Amino acid sequence: MASSRLVALSEAVIDIAKGEDLRASLKRLVENAVAISGATYGALGALGKDGNLEEFTYVGLSEESADEIASFPEGKGLLGHLFTHPIPLRINSIQSHPASVGFPSGHPAMKSFLGIPIRIRDEIYGSLYLTEKRDGESFTEEDEQLVSALAAAAGIAIDNARGQDAQHRVIVLAERERIARDLHDLVIQRLFATGLSLQAITKNPNLPERGLVRIREVIDDLDATVQQIRNSVFALQDPTAAHGLCVRIQDEIDSLHRSSPMEISCEYHGPVDTFINAEVAEHVIAVVRELLSNAIKHSGAKRVKVQIYAMKTRCEVWVRDDGIGFQEGTRKSGLVNLTKRAEENRGIFDIYKLPEGGTEAMWSAGL
Repeated sequence: MASSRLVALSEAVIDIAKGEDLRASLKRLVENAVAISGATYGALGALGKDGNLEEFTYVGLSEESADEIASFPEGKGLLGHLFTHPIPLRINSIQSHPASVGFPSGHPAMKSFLGIPIRIRDEIYGSLYLTEKRDGESFTEEDEQLVSALAAAAGIAIDNARGQDAQHRVIVLAERERIARDLHDLVIQRLFATGLSLQAITKNPNLPERGLVRIREVIDDLDATVQQIRNSVFALQDPTAAHGLCVRIQDEIDSLHRSSPMEISCEYHGPVDTFINAEVAEHVIAVVRELLSNAIKHSGAKRVKVQIYAMKTRCEVWVRDDGIGFQEGTRKSGLVNLTKRAEENRGIFDIYKLPEGGTEAMWSAGL
């Protein structure tokens, strides 16, 4: 290989590894492949989950020329052939290949062809397509080797970009969920407590009617404020996590607060709304409801603490109170249901009396 082409390849690999936006990186990849191979036209076709062409990035055609082409590539012909036969393909005439289906009207004439698959580990990401070598000759074995090396580097860069995007998304969602938890645990709870205090004042028989009316107006304002904050919390949730588990758990706690003076706190560990899918979320809601209801009815506790843990392979619900302690043989049907829910989701359920007093329960499910 000529030293100048090796230098160009090295520069192209460095360019890909810069970590730009993925779409911009793919465009630069095609431009570098065209430059190294001496092609007139170049494109990158990304394979979709359905096995068809999902994205098509091209260079060498002006926007005006592209607009004149009757139809956008669909992954048929040689493009589709490389998806089903992911090995380098170098031919002198596109029309002579058995997989060729011709060109749509308005498409520029193309004869020589070089196709190189792009792999990410064991997955076929897509293919590089190069046509019409500028000197009028056919693509060479050296062209194939150079572009194959470029495609290999591109596969690594695309894989890294995917990993960075996923990591960034998890970090952003975790931070948004932390903010949502703070709004619930700090702001809403304080407003709710203030509302309860004001409601208690309204029961004072000596309170003037004017004062009573004003207090009720303030309570209504507090309720409206709480609803506005809840709407903000919903907006902070992961758009793909429609079940809004953190919000629903807090709603359960708020509902129980209305019927019990017991102090109930809740902590969330990990991206709960992101990792816990909708099906398991329904079980988590039912488990929290059952355990808190049992604590209110039977424990005589003043305080209950709920903790929800979300991990990559499982979730856990911990509920602990400072009451009289779990008594064997009580609440049998409810415990059977909790055990069944855990077993159906590859998890476990356990409940026991703490040595220092009170009860602790743990329920888990696989994800």
